Amino acid sequence: MNAKHQRQGTIRSLIERGHFHTHKEVIAALHTEGIDVNQGTLSKDFKELHVIKTRLADGQYKYVLPRYYSVETQDELVEREIRDFVVSADDAMNQVVLQTSAGHASGVCEAIDQAEWPEIVGSVAGENTILLITKSTAQAAKTLRRVKAIMKQKR
Repeated sequence: MNAKHQRQGTIRSLIERGHFHTHKEVIAALHTEGIDVNQGTLSKDFKELHVIKTRLADGQYKYVLPRYYSVETQDELVEREIRDFVVSADDAMNQVVLQTSAGHASGVCEAIDQAEWPEIVGSVAGENTILLITKSTAQAAKTLRRVKAIMKQKR
């Protein structure tokens, strides 16, 4: 087993067993397991493993693997992520740009990707911005209406 697969297996195991709220906590736990990793490598591993940060019932956040948020339907998850973290949305030609609370673009984008909205052909997430690329201007407008309708459904 190569180092990357071993490291990712350990990450999977740690996240399944514990409550980690920050990269720093995961890096410290990996160090305890004898694995030295920097934040950049951990971020890449999280992306490959589809690890996201999700809000718990008590309002705190923790990292989870996809099967651990499957108690919600994918539609419920994407709606919650959009409601909780998207602060603005706009379209430009065949693209939709979403602004999120700082640090939440990746989780929202992953939820949208997993929901497999048919009009979206690709997405890119930064720290607080998501770019959704659709097949046409009409589909971008449809996606924007969908996102804005979800944003209005405040808890």
